[in-house]
Amino acid sequence: MRKLASTFFAGLIALAAGNAIAAPTLRPTVNVTGPVVTIGDFYTEAGDLAQTPIFRSPDLGTTGNVSALIIAQQAQAAGFIQADTNGLTTVSVHRLSIPVDEVLITDILRNAFAERASVQPDEIEISFSSPLPVNLQADANAISPLTIGHINWTPRTARFKAILNVVQEGQSKPISVIGNASQMVSITTLARNLDRGAIITAKDVRQERKPASRYAGREFLAAADLIGMEVRRNMRSGSTITPRDVSTPVLVKRGAKVTVLYKIPGMNISTQGKAKSEGGKNDLIEILNPTSKKTILAEVIGKNIAVVTTSNTQVAAVLGNR
Repeated sequence: MRKLASTFFAGLIALAAGNAIAAPTLRPTVNVTGPVVTIGDFYTEAGDLAQTPIFRSPDLGTTGNVSALIIAQQAQAAGFIQADTNGLTTVSVHRLSIPVDEVLITDILRNAFAERASVQPDEIEISFSSPLPVNLQADANAISPLTIGHINWTPRTARFKAILNVVQEGQSKPISVIGNASQMVSITTLARNLDRGAIITAKDVRQERKPASRYAGREFLAAADLIGMEVRRNMRSGSTITPRDVSTPVLVKRGAKVTVLYKIPGMNISTQGKAKSEGGKNDLIEILNPTSKKTILAEVIGKNIAVVTTSNTQVAAVLGNR
């Protein structure tokens, strides 16, 4: 009998301890996503009354302070008799939201324009000519807080007007934005002024993003194709470069003395000649051997230097005429 009584009292003590642990507690800070604040938002262990609303939420993206005493009274009035202040004076309630700012608006529009133009989003550049909404917030639990309603876009002029839908309090609110959306291309331009006859180096060019519509149908040279080319006219910094603006540098001029290299496996021989035509790098030009009076074809490889890949018999003939 004594053992049974001990077990009974031990059970009562454990039950009391369990109830003490499970006692509801008022939270000092509450974050909500919906338009109302429930008993379960304020209190732990709210049980079946957790979804019971007792206050309206602050505006989207804002924070409000509520008296802990009034919270306890409202919860008790709703049937949650265990509600207490738990020593708190006020409770901070924050309404979560998604900021609808310039970054989000730009991303939504850029993706839409890129899809229409069949290009990558990073090829679209957007600017706004109308003021964007200030401190606009969307529901934090919205699957798509901002969507496209309608877009009127003229790629030739880049101008657009768009109607966007923002989800607030579970409903769509339209906003209007106006601006310019341009497809951009990377074009090589001059980094400094160059005079006619200058040879382009890597330091003379740079990459710039330009509106594709402004340069449609025009052919421009890439940086890799420009290095080592000669400018055919005076050009200003920032100029785009077409095939007509450059030419292969003349490395050998007509009448110039030329060093001719004869290359065969295991042997290199050089002799002098006179250019009968001019040429740039990799051009084939005619060169006169002043001794034999014979004309040969050689490939220009440098300033007044040309090379001939020939046979042993031809080399012997050349040596015999030196």
